[in-house]
Amino acid sequence: MSLPQILIVDTDPAAALVTQHGLQRLLDTKAEVTVVPSATTAWLRCLREHVDLVIIDPSPMNSAATALIKALHVDRPHTAVLVLTAYDTPRLRSEMRALGVEHYLAKPIDLDEISRQVGLLIDQVGQPIS
Repeated sequence: MSLPQILIVDTDPAAALVTQHGLQRLLDTKAEVTVVPSATTAWLRCLREHVDLVIIDPSPMNSAATALIKALHVDRPHTAVLVLTAYDTPRLRSEMRALGVEHYLAKPIDLDEISRQVGLLIDQVGQPIS
């Protein structure tokens, strides 16, 4: 059986690498963690390959991220979405709930906590994440 595929969508390459390497180290061999630089690239990857979990920050300036979340919810409901945001507001939380987002974390957050939440998602649905 193949490893669950986790896709981190982040326009900040340094932040993305820190999250990727930290998660991969903490999850060890339970999943494969990949980074893409944009919501468009993430969508294309989800169309071509099986992606189990997308981790994304739909910041106020990133309408493409919100569009990706909508598209995943409608066209790829088997792909879990974890919103990991540095721009936590009541409005964003409400918007994400309206989009069907069930997994939401606000920064600042410890990498161990992110790993724990991702691990729970993996365990919750079995392998692969669906």
